[in-house]
Amino acid sequence: MRQYRRIVRQCRKGVRLALLGLASAMVVSAVIGVTPVTADSTNFVVAVQKNPPTMEPMRENSNAQMRVLYNIAETLISIDFKGGFKLIPGLATEWKRLDNLTLEFKLRKGVKFHNGEEMTSEDVAFTFGSERFTGENAPGWPVAKQYLGVISGTEIIDKYTIRISSKTPDPLLEQRFANYMSEIISKKGYQDAGDWDKWSRNIIATGPYKLVEVKTGEYIKLERFDGYWGDKAPAKTVTFKVVPEVSSRIAGLTTGEYDIISEIPPDQLDGIDKTKGIEAAGGPIRNIRAINYDETNARLSDPRIRRALNLAIDRQLIVDTLYQGRTAVPRGMQQELFADMYIKDWPELEFNPAKAKALLAEAGYKGEEIYYRVLSDYYTLEVSTAQILVEMWKNVGLNVQMQIKENWDQITEDNESRHIFNSSNTAVYPDPVGQLWRRFGPRGWYQGQKAFVNAEFNVQGKILETSTDLATRRAAFRRLLEIYHEEDPGGTPLHELTMFYGKQESINWTAYSFEYMDLRAGNLSFK
Repeated sequence: MRQYRRIVRQCRKGVRLALLGLASAMVVSAVIGVTPVTADSTNFVVAVQKNPPTMEPMRENSNAQMRVLYNIAETLISIDFKGGFKLIPGLATEWKRLDNLTLEFKLRKGVKFHNGEEMTSEDVAFTFGSERFTGENAPGWPVAKQYLGVISGTEIIDKYTIRISSKTPDPLLEQRFANYMSEIISKKGYQDAGDWDKWSRNIIATGPYKLVEVKTGEYIKLERFDGYWGDKAPAKTVTFKVVPEVSSRIAGLTTGEYDIISEIPPDQLDGIDKTKGIEAAGGPIRNIRAINYDETNARLSDPRIRRALNLAIDRQLIVDTLYQGRTAVPRGMQQELFADMYIKDWPELEFNPAKAKALLAEAGYKGEEIYYRVLSDYYTLEVSTAQILVEMWKNVGLNVQMQIKENWDQITEDNESRHIFNSSNTAVYPDPVGQLWRRFGPRGWYQGQKAFVNAEFNVQGKILETSTDLATRRAAFRRLLEIYHEEDPGGTPLHELTMFYGKQESINWTAYSFEYMDLRAGNLSFK
């Protein structure tokens, strides 16, 4: 334990040095006092560590995109994030199941897209139709299939009534049309754009803000949409500005340059709260931070090596030190929000270096290099966490080499060095279908890239996805956990992902336990 705490201290020392300028700025502000800044509703600025290159939801599956997209585009059904995640009317005023395969929606009348066109059933049908999504060569299929691959087709009843059908019985059908990837887009806007690339950077939807400009690596700019059907957006413009360094984000928050900043390390939260005029927000979200293995790579093909990697990790130490106890280690790849589908008796994730060493000996591991691809703090404390993991693996005899990459394409490139890489696993739906099965099932990225392939996993996952019997679904989910964690490890959870923010005290804003950053009326106002 002392050895690991020393490792943690060494890793965190680099973080502290990087933030030395920030600490000095905080001390100065505390000594001389800083006049509180009043947030400006005319030009609202959010400083983030990264922005997506496009805003078409079916083109990129990322936390960074979810953060921005929620303010631009809307779904047929909405979620009450402040009221227990209840499903409430969105672009549809009502919906009902006609049978176990079909939902009928009554659309809200008078809803305008950002191009001034009225939303009708034709737009909904197009959103989920063959040209954009379900067709053999549709550009949206590769990314969105893990969310909406169950859709079999749509039927327009009249201008404001549409039916959407599933290929198989689906207990989560309503949830699918309330969440990410099911945002309704303008048919005319899509077709007028002319090509997928141009459209992806200029999407037209129905939200309270419209997309003005995407400048890759610099900013995304939104503008209030005066034709919005609901309460008008509280800010005239919103700019999501890329500021990679944590110290620069916090310094800009302190001076009033930024109204909200994202991805704050836990050890900076107290300093923010003690600085006049700014305060911290956020916490753990419906997401599990994990590492993943390419099990088809020869270096990791033996499941005993992957089990050893898992057993070498002291997750609680990482939570207690790097995260100051502000998050938690989950009981496997599941979260309590699954309610009746949560397997309460699933054992805590085991930390057992002795067993790890024994498994490596059984597998005949002789110190071959294993590569661990990492981005520079796309996730909070990503590099520091990776450094600690490398040392924990080294302690049991694993020769893991960390490789810092510049972008996701480099992280996921399929070649001989793709061994270990990071991910987050959002519980898009409050059910294991929205997390473990979505990510590792046959429509998910891992099987698509042949990084995880298990026939029994697919059999049990299909039962989970299509059965309406609770006991049957729970039994199937337990088998998925057994396969993923014990028999054929596809990776391992580290902790519940955190999203900590800093904000000006002069704004009223609530951080959700989800990736969405809600800057709409009702969640953002100015004092």
